[in-house]
Amino acid sequence: MITKTDTKTAERLLKGANDIFALKIASNLAAYDGYDFCSVYGGKNVLIGRYYDDLVIRTKGSLTDEGLEELSLFLRVCGFKSALCGLETGQRLINDGWSNAKESVLLKFASQLIPENESIIPFEEITADPPLNEVFPIVKDGFPDIDHDGWYTDINHKIRHGIAHVYLYGGATATLIADMNGTAYLTLLASAKAARGTGAAKNLLRALGTQFEKQGKEACVLCREELVPFYNKAGFYVAGKAITIEN
Repeated sequence: MITKTDTKTAERLLKGANDIFALKIASNLAAYDGYDFCSVYGGKNVLIGRYYDDLVIRTKGSLTDEGLEELSLFLRVCGFKSALCGLETGQRLINDGWSNAKESVLLKFASQLIPENESIIPFEEITADPPLNEVFPIVKDGFPDIDHDGWYTDINHKIRHGIAHVYLYGGATATLIADMNGTAYLTLLASAKAARGTGAAKNLLRALGTQFEKQGKEACVLCREELVPFYNKAGFYVAGKAITIEN
């Protein structure tokens, strides 16, 4: 049975994990432990992080048929907007009737994939944690449906607690949403309309990925399938897939 679990148990189960599901759950817990809109649920071989109406489902190996049935039942009764999970779990949920779903691609950075004749800008040229009112118009250009108040409250809170960082370069921005166990998880990559085609986003990603490599960390992103060629040019390779169930 999937039931609400305490933070210490969740932290123990997530200790040392560096997959994107663990990172998302752990970063929200680090920022919002004790807030009623952030909670964690656990069952046999499954851990579910909840942030408002968005869920992240992390499984340990493949769920049994009984385990998948419990997960599907949990989703039906808990009420949610979106649920991010691994490819296999997502495909089985789709077969169980959760047909409103979309795939995304996990990519990881490797500096050796950047052609030798192409330069990488120094990390020092990137602005870290600029005023968020300078960043939001760029994020809005890339993600038209994003809500200012929700975005600002979350990112500002996580920056103040040292959990997230926002980077800005040449009209492009990216957010480090989790940095744990040797993995740096980047999200909300966007370019202002005027900066598109200038290489700003590609240069930003290469500089960040290289900087993390120097620190012994691996940068990763989750993106739509059609964006994979862009990330390939920036030095990222496909490392897996995920599925988001929408309710």
